[in-house]
Amino acid sequence: MDIEIRIKDGFKTEAKVRKHVIKSDQDCESDGEDCNPNPSEYFLASTGLCVAHYINAFCKKRDIDTSKIRIMEKATRNDEHRLQVAFKIELPTDFPEKYKTALLKAAGSCSVKKAIVEGADFSMDLV
Repeated sequence: MDIEIRIKDGFKTEAKVRKHVIKSDQDCESDGEDCNPNPSEYFLASTGLCVAHYINAFCKKRDIDTSKIRIMEKATRNDEHRLQVAFKIELPTDFPEKYKTALLKAAGSCSVKKAIVEGADFSMDLV
């Protein structure tokens, strides 16, 4: 996948992904205008969106209604400044008991989470 990133006015940036443009900015305390999420917020949101995708796919295969499922994500840093991300998945009372463990397993198979846990190789070059 190729993504083109452009630096815009102030602390705004844009990333072109396929036909989509993702806009980013910094909050006012970091000299931005806070008109869009910052890159860290997008990063964390992408993990939650990925978890939601895997939950949605799991439920669709079993014809389970997803309209009342709510996923809460909380990101904190521990004493060593290591990122800790916790998800709480709220299921409706009529969610089938027999699928709860499998749903958690499906949510945990999120590819974004896997890339973080398994690590990624990054390189930077000037061209």
